[in-house]
Amino acid sequence: MWHSTVSLPVFGLLLLAALGCTEKEATEPVSFYDRRIQPILQSSCASSPTQSGCHVGFDDRGNAFGNLSVESFEDVSLRRDLLETYGPYGVPALLLKVVPSQPVRLTSWDDSEPLIIDTDIAHAGGSLMDITSSSFTQIQRWIDRGATASNTVPAAADLAATPCVATLGAGEGFDSSVDPSAADFATFRSEVSGVLSSSCVAGNCHGAVANSLYLTCGDTAEQERWNYYAVRDYVSSETHSSEILRRALSQIAGGSFHEGGAIYQTTNDPGYRSIERWAAEKGGPSNVPTDPGFVFFAERVQPVLVKKGCMQLGCHSPSIFHDYRLRGGSGGHFGLPAALKNYDLSLEQISLSSPDPNASRLIRKNLAPRFGGGIRHRGGPLLAGSVLADCDMEAAATGPVNDQDPYCVIAAWIELERQELMSGELPLSAVVYVSRATLPSADTPQDFESFSAGADLVRASAAIDPLDGWITLSDTASLLGPCGLDFATVDLRRPQVSWDGTRIAFAARTAASAPWQIYVSDDTGCSAESAINAAPVDVNGASIPANGELIHNFDPAFAPDGRIVFASTRGNVMNTSGFSYSGPQRSPANPSRLNANLYISESGGIRQLTFLLNQELLPSFMSDGRLIFTTEKRAPKFYQLAGRRINLDGGDYHPLFGQRSTIGYSQLTDVVELSDKNLAAIFSEQGAAHGAGAIAIVNRSLGIDQQSTDPADYTQDPTAIDWPNPDFYQHSISMPDPAASGRLESTNGAYRNPSPLPNGRILVSYAAAETDLSTVTTPFGLVALDPTSGERRSLVAGGPNIVWPVAVYARANHGIFTSRPDEPNGVTRISTADAMQDRAEITFLDLPLLTSLMFQNTRTGRDIASNPQLEIWESLPPAAGVTDYASGGNFVVQDDFGSVYVRRRLLGKPTLSLDGSSRVQVPGGVPLVYSANVRLAGDSAPTRHFLREELQFYPGEMTRQSFPRSMFNGLCGGCHGSVSGMENEISVNPDILTSASNVSAASLLPTEILDRNGAVQGPPFP
Repeated sequence: MWHSTVSLPVFGLLLLAALGCTEKEATEPVSFYDRRIQPILQSSCASSPTQSGCHVGFDDRGNAFGNLSVESFEDVSLRRDLLETYGPYGVPALLLKVVPSQPVRLTSWDDSEPLIIDTDIAHAGGSLMDITSSSFTQIQRWIDRGATASNTVPAAADLAATPCVATLGAGEGFDSSVDPSAADFATFRSEVSGVLSSSCVAGNCHGAVANSLYLTCGDTAEQERWNYYAVRDYVSSETHSSEILRRALSQIAGGSFHEGGAIYQTTNDPGYRSIERWAAEKGGPSNVPTDPGFVFFAERVQPVLVKKGCMQLGCHSPSIFHDYRLRGGSGGHFGLPAALKNYDLSLEQISLSSPDPNASRLIRKNLAPRFGGGIRHRGGPLLAGSVLADCDMEAAATGPVNDQDPYCVIAAWIELERQELMSGELPLSAVVYVSRATLPSADTPQDFESFSAGADLVRASAAIDPLDGWITLSDTASLLGPCGLDFATVDLRRPQVSWDGTRIAFAARTAASAPWQIYVSDDTGCSAESAINAAPVDVNGASIPANGELIHNFDPAFAPDGRIVFASTRGNVMNTSGFSYSGPQRSPANPSRLNANLYISESGGIRQLTFLLNQELLPSFMSDGRLIFTTEKRAPKFYQLAGRRINLDGGDYHPLFGQRSTIGYSQLTDVVELSDKNLAAIFSEQGAAHGAGAIAIVNRSLGIDQQSTDPADYTQDPTAIDWPNPDFYQHSISMPDPAASGRLESTNGAYRNPSPLPNGRILVSYAAAETDLSTVTTPFGLVALDPTSGERRSLVAGGPNIVWPVAVYARANHGIFTSRPDEPNGVTRISTADAMQDRAEITFLDLPLLTSLMFQNTRTGRDIASNPQLEIWESLPPAAGVTDYASGGNFVVQDDFGSVYVRRRLLGKPTLSLDGSSRVQVPGGVPLVYSANVRLAGDSAPTRHFLREELQFYPGEMTRQSFPRSMFNGLCGGCHGSVSGMENEISVNPDILTSASNVSAASLLPTEILDRNGAVQGPPFP
């Protein structure tokens, strides 16, 4: 472990306490906290009514119920998020949890009547404190004064402002060349623009591009127009409630929580008065949506989210690490921007393809796991016990909101959105699959070049029983006839369905001497996709050499907008001058195989998405339009098939799950997203035949997981095996069918090729009697699987093999996720500047911390070297003519996973600033490998080691990597654990929104690491 916690026997602790008690009392003054606050927390929070321990430390790893210990001032101070009066609740979360239900007054941007909602916020300890009690008042006053040990008001933080930004934003209807026609713009220009420029537009405040209210310097007419466009909706009919005013005003004077602190101490401040006059003239926001779904959400769903406590700072606030980052409004007032953002975020959390509201993550995450049909939620099952059959849906839609079951209100909204957004869309109508008598003899995920004729593409009519949710199949028919393909001579691979449910894409191959090609079938016919299957050219139209190899195009996947992503062996088509090779390349993992990357077919031609040298296969999409897939990672002493993700503009090539065998498996394949946004995938070991293994469900919001019991899988700290406390650790991996273990020689059943059904269940190929994954001789049938209960229903018996199933139905189109700076899990953008098209720019916010995550990603803490001396290397493919290990010469090494070809070239070393930050430019798209001085298991000191996977940065990508260690616990710690490994040090830190990128290197010119003329080197690479 990387922290220094020491355990002592209990009697030893008591003895030390006894020996030291008198001296401590005599020499250490007792603080205000010790005298007045600690006794209240001790009696109310440290013990339950049954005198069992509650909010106290339970072990030497920082675990405590609710991740809160009240044993000392230092412990309480670790949870500053509980000491802020945030959102609509009026009291800090530390008190909100322990008081009885309280009325909350909610208002909105219009002149509608205020809504009174009674809170119903879960707390296992119950209501422990009356809001009229002296204990409540004492703690409230202490928090209001800054929650210090001495009860003295702390000095306001003096955060140095960074320069403002001149770059204009972009938005629908914004025209930088013309003054807005609204009459209030003149007042804004004369009275408000200068006020904003003097107090709000610093680069680490609203001048941060990641800020939801992004403002420019305001120095030019164009910048003034943008600033008006940006703030125009932050006003309300009730002027003093306008968010632009309340967020900037001191809470003592009636303002609300503001990450940037109080700008105005009173409402008489000249700046406040100027904004107030303009807001009164404007009278409310512009362009208020009137569609029924939004209105229902704003008037009914948003209030019940408040009721259940979802908008607490440490739950679903903008500072949190997961995707559902709700805006808490301003002291009970929800302006239009907050409501719109909450609506959009909530819409992404529901499944519109199923009439069952429980298929949506927004509901399923709040039902009791397993027997209640729910999935694990750090906040607990807030809707447990509610069932759709008990709902009065008319009352849920029209009755007094405060009297309704929140579950029923949300269910009614989901149905309204289904009627509005999915009207006329295709319901589940069929299942398409590949039927074949025998599977190819070489049939691991990487063996796509293997040819085996005798495959049929079958369509079966399908329906879901509305009572029990199980799918049934009926009439079947072959789809090959209109395609001009013959069952006897064709091989088929992985059909996929377009988001509107009208098209089916698949890969077909007619001979071992012919390449895979993409076909598309619909009601009008079937044909090869000419744009994809044509002879490849680069993005400038120049021909790509075939190098005597077949150009395979396979594994199609429809993007939400209808474009097709696919795997291909064509080689690089972007930044071609930046590579010393062109056309198809052999894979370093196994030079007898061609390498496959991912591409997208769009109106401008074929654009490359991935550039790495080993296989990238099996693409599919998340509901938000991000691409997920399996990548092969192979290096000396390392092998892993892992889940990855990337944005369709090429930004944020990012780990998804299963990057290390600490998950208990060396292969994660066939990853798909389910209706509740959990992931389903096949987990297996190297050598598993036919892509078979265990079916696993991954709840990404719970973070990384570790299940391996092999110390060798923990390359830095083998003692991490025993680190998680099972009473507190929430595993993100679950196995619906534990009997199908995914182990080569100890399984009872085997799965492959999962695919989502609209109601949250899974279609998957299943070999029931299989006990040996190294051979897999049992035919695969087709089953439907409930990922929560593990119940399984047979749909088509095996013999022939039924593989690659996919359901035909329309899915809600939430658009395409684009790279953006306000995504904390992938801060990146793609520049279109000509000067950036051959390179990418990386700002490492904390390079030493990044290197501490390179080899082991467990919650045991970070071993951070003071200067890891990072080196950036280019990874190279096998040289021309190398088609197997034998011809690879000295570039081939042996390890426990077999042989691997390794050829690299040093590009350069980043310059490290004193705060650990660095800024570099690297060749765009070129496969990179880092090396650094880190301490692995067995090392007595940091030693040079190479990262065990390749990285890429897209041409034109400008990204930030890592996170300052001082803020790591506040964002990244939720998934990765704290810097020290102590769980109670993980706490939301709102300062990340403005300060995380304020590092030394950000203001420096980047170090250019672009020279690719260095000597090529072979192993050993430690």
